[in-house]
Amino acid sequence: MSLDAVLQTFYIEAQEHLESMENMLLKMDEGECDDEMLNDIFRSAHTIKGSAGIFGLDHIVNFTHVVENVLDRARDNEIDIDKNLIDVIFKCRDHMQSLVAVSLDEYNAQTDLQKTDSDLLAALAPWTSTENKQTVAQNNTPAESQLDNKLTNEGDNENLWHISLRLSTDCLRNGMDPLSFIKFLSSLGEIKHIETIIDNFPQVDNFDAESLYFAYEIALQSDASLEEIENTFMFVQDDSDITILPPTAKIDDYLLLIDKLPEENQRLGDILVNCGSLTRHSLEQALIAQSTVITATGEQTVTPKLGELLTEQNKVSESIVSAALTKQKQNKSQVSEGKQIRIDSNRLDHLINLIGELVINQQRIELLSKGVKKPQLTEAVDDFENFTNQIRDAALSLRMVAIGGTFQRFKRLVRDTAQELGKEVELTIDGADTELDRLMVEKLGDPLTHIVRNAMDHGLESIEDRQAAGKNTKGQLKLAAYHEGGHIVIAISDDGNGINKERIREKAIEKGIINTDSKLSDNELFHLIFHPGFSTAAEVTNLSGRGVGMDVVKRNVEALQGSIDISSQAGKGSEFKIRLPLTLAIIDGFHVEAKGTHFIIPQATIIECINLANHQDIKGRHCINLRGEMIPYLNMSEIFKLTPSREQTLADNIIQHSPKRELVIVQFGSDVAGIAVDTLNGEIQTVVKPLGPIFKALKGIGGSSLLGNGEIAFILDVPQLIELAIANEIASKVSRAESMNGQ
Repeated sequence: MSLDAVLQTFYIEAQEHLESMENMLLKMDEGECDDEMLNDIFRSAHTIKGSAGIFGLDHIVNFTHVVENVLDRARDNEIDIDKNLIDVIFKCRDHMQSLVAVSLDEYNAQTDLQKTDSDLLAALAPWTSTENKQTVAQNNTPAESQLDNKLTNEGDNENLWHISLRLSTDCLRNGMDPLSFIKFLSSLGEIKHIETIIDNFPQVDNFDAESLYFAYEIALQSDASLEEIENTFMFVQDDSDITILPPTAKIDDYLLLIDKLPEENQRLGDILVNCGSLTRHSLEQALIAQSTVITATGEQTVTPKLGELLTEQNKVSESIVSAALTKQKQNKSQVSEGKQIRIDSNRLDHLINLIGELVINQQRIELLSKGVKKPQLTEAVDDFENFTNQIRDAALSLRMVAIGGTFQRFKRLVRDTAQELGKEVELTIDGADTELDRLMVEKLGDPLTHIVRNAMDHGLESIEDRQAAGKNTKGQLKLAAYHEGGHIVIAISDDGNGINKERIREKAIEKGIINTDSKLSDNELFHLIFHPGFSTAAEVTNLSGRGVGMDVVKRNVEALQGSIDISSQAGKGSEFKIRLPLTLAIIDGFHVEAKGTHFIIPQATIIECINLANHQDIKGRHCINLRGEMIPYLNMSEIFKLTPSREQTLADNIIQHSPKRELVIVQFGSDVAGIAVDTLNGEIQTVVKPLGPIFKALKGIGGSSLLGNGEIAFILDVPQLIELAIANEIASKVSRAESMNGQ
């Protein structure tokens, strides 16, 4: 594995640990503090520090080390976790995220990061011990000096670990520095001795400067756990030979190590003695005992298992060993059942594209088979279609992720924004396990952020105003996700004072968006807030007042083939509902034609299909009376100014009348409209292809697709078409009213 790939893994895992730290801190801030949460935060900080130390990222190690020490004191009940400390740890966590994002050279060049570093270390001072403060000062000295100090210190041999290190010969070639591992080990304790083994060093003629020929035997005195020491080598352990013997290791364990390593036994024994891991007497006695491999009864000796050794030495009771083995079996079973692997998102997208091509070819084969009319071929094509559908669903499920991860990030946003506004806000999350396409989740961050901040700034009242209104002083903000009619709905609601309709109307008239005599429904009035530059804020603040944000929300949601509904009640609160398709890659659609042009309507939006000629068409209006309800509709040939192809014109002349017109009734949210077409071709699975830049401004088209016969079909943007149909109907009403007034 190359250094770049290993570093990328470090960045990904560091981000996961930082997110875990934030989630635990949020729970602690809400009063759910317990030892396990504190241990989780400590482990996350410790792992980040350890991984950073391997790569020589001293700016991360030095800062995180102080944070880790404060957390360790809290774990030992030397200091109390209060709100002030949580606030500082939050800031430290954010700074750690900034440090992870820059290299050591970039950090040394950025004075603002260094100042933040110093400010936060000063903020942590009340919770650091005298020993920790000395450690902070030592962190400012070069790492080599610290290592030299560790090597020259003398002490007892308690908690002495022995580490046998045989790194891969490609270690240097992959960008790994053996010294960085040794440096980090020195941060876990005191390195008593290092023996560098050069037995494998080649002759000058065979020397390769990029190959590692050294091996190391290290004696480490440390209170660290085996897992912590093993994590030092996490990025090289797959292709290296690393043995870690704990302080409680028996002489037999050292003998097994000596036998396993390629160097001469006597030489390795001397190295272990020099390291202080063994005494000369123990080594000699063990080597003599090892020479007798056959017992008096003639049976070969068997090395006892670890559990047996621990029981014989009275260090662990037999019942505890038995329980540990049972737990170990359970853990192995759980790991084997729920293994997870990391997949590059680009590879996953490539797989989806290939499956899209498979779907298109399956449709092509189906069309060809209909002309042959052979039962066996038809059966084979049906089976092929079934398998294709299963492969498609399985592949799409790989891109589906729970929205809970996105929702969780807003806990921190709500906390910080509430503090900035001086408000009390409680965030409730519902439907966190609802899944949708990964690409959509990534693009939802900005729209949701704008809506949440808008709700906290404009919707939720101040503590004083809520008290005056007889409400709980803590405002309620809710994020919810659920399925509805083949779509995903994401709802953001609050129990604030609602949207001031009169204020919106006044502002819209002031900006010339509407006329003073315009009559708008509540829904139309609410949607004016999405107009670019529109804001009802009395003054510009850090959060609002510039009219930037809500127009971005609408644009981003529409780019995802979604729509937004707004409902509000004065004094009771507001709710924004974002409706989105389940996926943007492969959809179930309905194939229609207008003037020889192919269109696909998303299946989930269709209510029914009717013959337009059999229903009353209101004269002068694109509107029909459907079972007592007036439904506006659009004529596709008029909207897109389509002209019939030469073949269709000839066919119409032969029939001597225009083809019958069909109407597809569609619904998105609470809005209903019709789409008038010439031909209904039926259901179809279609692969969504993005439009080129030249078509970006084309309203009503959300993408394109390739049909099985090789022709191109346009995928309709139903929310935009419904909006256009309703707007046309309103315009026709206004036109008729003006005409009547003129008469």
